Amino acid sequence: MEETKQDHQYLKVKRFIARRLRSGKLKPHDKLPTERDLSEQLSVNRNTIRHALGILEREGRIYRSGRRGWFASGARLAFDPSKEYVNFDKLSRQQGFQPAWDVKESGICPATGELQELFRTAKPVSLYYVFETGSLDGQSVYYSECFFLARVCPGFLSKIVTLPMTDVFREDYGIHLFQKDLLIRPVSINSRISAQLGLPAHYPGLFIQRVKSSQNNLIVQVDFEYWRYDSIELRSQYDEI
Repeated sequence: MEETKQDHQYLKVKRFIARRLRSGKLKPHDKLPTERDLSEQLSVNRNTIRHALGILEREGRIYRSGRRGWFASGARLAFDPSKEYVNFDKLSRQQGFQPAWDVKESGICPATGELQELFRTAKPVSLYYVFETGSLDGQSVYYSECFFLARVCPGFLSKIVTLPMTDVFREDYGIHLFQKDLLIRPVSINSRISAQLGLPAHYPGLFIQRVKSSQNNLIVQVDFEYWRYDSIELRSQYDEI
């Protein structure tokens, strides 16, 4: 009997929040009432409130932002990972989002360890790197670490201030990028990266690793991207046979 009662209380909380999401009373990125307020309003203990919120979070309907509380999830950005090139700015605007990005750090570094292996070089080489966060409608959704083979694109960092990286490769250096290798894996975002996105440590996310080559089959770019799980969905469309 006690288990049935607890299930009823959990569903009471979940349905209450779900109705507010469906009706538009809670719009994307609106803050939910505090756990204490929900507990008092619904006459349900705090543990049951947390359980219901956790279920809604796993379903992608709400998300938690550090100590700021719980918020209604926004729409997800859909993209096809099988495509050679994904233009974040163009794709986001086509789907009605307002995109933005912020470069956190950039510079030059040697390709050693994993990077040396991914760039398929027998000895360390110089790489440009750009670390940035991207947002949709003011909500941070991804953190990326991008590396570029420096010897094929001298002066690269100064050129990408106002232009997309792929456009700079094509227009300034005559390099057309082709996706050589793609890895997609669900991850628990570590504390270093989650801090960049304003998320609690070990927030669920999606890791995307891209290796790109030039038309001459030379590896020129490696990207590591970390997306919050409730901001993205992957879709592939195929022509009818």
